[in-house]
This record gives sequence, structure tokens and C-alpha cells, in this order.
Amino acid sequence: MTPRIRVLVSATFLLGACAFVQAAPPPQRPAGTTTWTVSTAVMGPASLVGHGSAIPVSQVVNEGDTTTVAITPDPGYLLTSLDDFDCGGTDNGDGTWTTDPIYGDCTITATFALSASDVVFQGDLDPDIKVADDVNLDLPATLLGASINWQTGATCTGTSDAPCDNAYHLRPATGFGVPVFVFRFPTNDDFVLDDSLRSYGLAGYSNADDEQFSPPLYSGATIGPEQTFVFPTQPFETAAWVTTDGVDAYLGFRFLNSNTGRINYGYAHLITSGADPVATGFPATIVGYAYNRRGDAITIP
Repeated sequence: MTPRIRVLVSATFLLGACAFVQAAPPPQRPAGTTTWTVSTAVMGPASLVGHGSAIPVSQVVNEGDTTTVAITPDPGYLLTSLDDFDCGGTDNGDGTWTTDPIYGDCTITATFALSASDVVFQGDLDPDIKVADDVNLDLPATLLGASINWQTGATCTGTSDAPCDNAYHLRPATGFGVPVFVFRFPTNDDFVLDDSLRSYGLAGYSNADDEQFSPPLYSGATIGPEQTFVFPTQPFETAAWVTTDGVDAYLGFRFLNSNTGRINYGYAHLITSGADPVATGFPATIVGYAYNRRGDAITIP
């Protein structure tokens, strides 16, 4: 009997030893030398940049760590979906989301839409439409022309000693020594090769030869993300504004509002007249303008 008891005691000791080894914590991974980038983006049906914020826009995270982002809809909007693109995550219930442990670059995309409970407010966009109806900026028939900033209303008449800088959004001028309407834009968008992605533009169209035209618009026309925007820079591309009788009409535009980070859509009221013996489109005056600060389309009344 004695040997048998000794064997059982030994077996029990060995099993206990095995259990002790299995319960030991795994070895720790060396301190993080690998990092990954977690990015955020926002989307919305009526703006190129959405109707809310996701902050921070980009952050570097050590491999295996988690991070938290704040998702905030604009007034009148709500968050309709959150695509974690492999970041994973958990809703903290306070407008923030915490990712799963990060093991690769990933992007969290928030999509916003109009809030059903705010439809009445959304139907009245007047508070979001900025109107300047007393501009009366005369446009000189010179190569440097005159410039205007839609956000501030600031204007500039360029000279050879002091040309207008990129703080302005629109510059009607002349070209090739012939006084005609040519619309030029700030150079901070010039690095964008795809015109469809540019922040600035005039409502218009391109023909088969890729010549770009921005024809006069009239009451009832809508300017918004569904329209095509062009960037005419040649005299012949503004022929529609060069008539003997002149034109009393509107020019549709879009621009990046630096205060909101949104693409805004608007229109400028222009009056032109022909000049004898050659119709040039000058004298010309920007009477006023309007745009929607929310980023939605706008209709000329």
C-alpha cells in the first residue's frame, strides 16, 4: 500500500505543477516600436465634406493600443452611420468612440444626414444664406482686373505694383490685350489636376475641345453639387457675356469657406454692356452676390 500512496502523491504534485505553469502570464511584447495611423473622415449627401466633425482627423497610435475619436453632427443633422474600416470600436454613449486595439492603418468615416425632427428648420434656409446686395463693384477692363472675397466682401483692384493676392475668390479681367470677361481663381487650388475635385469653380460646361464656358444664369437656376463647375481662363470662353446690348444676369460659383471647411455654392449678380465699335462686355459691375453657408444648393430668386 505504501508504494501506491507515494505514486498518487507524486502524480498530484506533477498535476499541480502543470497547472501552475499554464496559469503564468504570457511574456510581454517589447515596448512599442511599431505605430499605425488612425484617420477620420466625414460624409454627407449635400456637401463634399459632410455636415459634422470627426476629431482628431489623424493620429499616430502604438501597435496594440486603442484611441478615442469624437463625432459631432452639425445643428439640424444626425449621425446615420459609422464605418470603422477595420479600426473597430465601441460607442461610449457620449459622442465618442473608442477603437479596438490597432494593428494597421485604418479610417473611421462618419456619415451625417438631415435630422427628421428638424425638417421645419431645414425648410427655412434664410439664416444660412449670406446676401450682399449693395456691392456695386466696377470691373476695370485691365489684365489685373478687380477681385472679390465672398466671405468678407473685401474687394481689390489690381495694379502692376500691387496685384490682388489669393485672399480673393473671383477675378474678372481681360486677356491678350483684348478687354473681355475672363474669370480666374486663386492659385492655392492649382495643384489639383482633376477639375471635379477643385474647391473653386464657375457653374458651366466644357465642349468637345475641352473649352470651358460659364454662361449667364437667370432667375430660377440652381447652383449646387449636382452642377458642373469649370475654370475658364481664355477670352473666347466668356463670349456669352460679350454682347452689344449687355447682359443683366447671374454667374454661379462654388468656393471653399475657410470658416466652416465646407464647399459653398452661390451666385453673383452681374451687369455688363457692350462698347462701340467692338462689343467687349465692359463696362461691367458686380451688383451683389449670395451663397449658402450650410453647403447646400442655392436657387436664384
